[in-house]
Amino acid sequence: MSAPARIAHLVLALRVGGLERVVLRLLERTPRDRFTPVVCALEEPGALAPELDRLGVPLTVIRRRPGLDPRLPVLLSRWMAREGIDLVHTHNPNPHFYGALAAMMTRTMTGIPGRKRTPRLVHTKHGRNTPGARRKVLVNRLASSLTDRVIAVSEDARKVAVEIEGVDPRRVVTILNGVDTEEFRPGDPAEARARLGLPQRGFHIGCVARLSPEKDHATLLTAFSALLARRADAHLTLIGDGALRRDLEAQAASLGITSSVTFTGMRSDIAESLPAFDVFTLTSRTEGISLTLAEAAACGLPIVATRVGGNPEIVREGETGLLVPPNDPAALTLAFDTMASRDDREALGARGRAWVAERFSAAQMARAYTTLYADVLADVLADVPTP
Repeated sequence: MSAPARIAHLVLALRVGGLERVVLRLLERTPRDRFTPVVCALEEPGALAPELDRLGVPLTVIRRRPGLDPRLPVLLSRWMAREGIDLVHTHNPNPHFYGALAAMMTRTMTGIPGRKRTPRLVHTKHGRNTPGARRKVLVNRLASSLTDRVIAVSEDARKVAVEIEGVDPRRVVTILNGVDTEEFRPGDPAEARARLGLPQRGFHIGCVARLSPEKDHATLLTAFSALLARRADAHLTLIGDGALRRDLEAQAASLGITSSVTFTGMRSDIAESLPAFDVFTLTSRTEGISLTLAEAAACGLPIVATRVGGNPEIVREGETGLLVPPNDPAALTLAFDTMASRDDREALGARGRAWVAERFSAAQMARAYTTLYADVLADVLADVPTP
């Protein structure tokens, strides 16, 4: 029996975020009789790095210097050769760029004449990766030309890869991000509100996201302020942290809504906290496909979200939630007010959970990646000459 293939996941860091949670779920479900996973971070271990100890996955940090770092592909290549990596799986544009160059160098350095060499490379395109930025598009195009498969996490991301970055559509595979529907499930609202220190009564809106510009909490606060003029019992809870926290707290104060808005900071009990809300919202300006939307839907929450990226693939307009244009406070306020008036929110949430269980399960995601790894490595073996 041949030894398991060694799979290296290349990330910036295992910080708290959707991308990183997808990586951990994939590691957790990787069949160890077929693949041995390792992780390499280019910046720091990150807050979620201790999870790797639980999973028995080793972590290496090879730090990237600021700006373009010409030494990094060399260091990564040496590490790949030393570890005997068979396949590199990159996440995010920077790991993709450096990982693609390093894998190419390693194949040249360690290859055997007459066969297609290893390590091979697959890349998950977790977001849209700023398709309007010409330089970044060119960098993504270069890295993709050295990649065996590009995995899009939504049909929208696939469209960007093919139509804007020029990736051969035969090398693009769509694998939807997966949610553990046993961990994320409907719960007791009263218990969840007590956990978060929220009032028991009222119309509760929740959001889980980094406090960063692309999530556009500023528009959310503006819209919520207008909602309060119509519904004095409304309450907004923002779970997450980030560079804009002070600015957003100042905005809430200037709008006079501080007593109706809770900033919880970063939390590790998202699955237990989500049932506190009557509605979940995400007001991003751009998304690949949001893991938090899928998690909220798995908890049976109706959703109000912006119509960007892969969001419409999770939120089915009118069936599981409402979609609004980005950066439109008036439309957002109206959607919240409409949702508060609906007496079928529970039915919307139930349909949303069923949709996620059907299309976005972690088990389905893991099976799809396992098949992909095997297919890419089978291509390598097919090129080995017969003795």
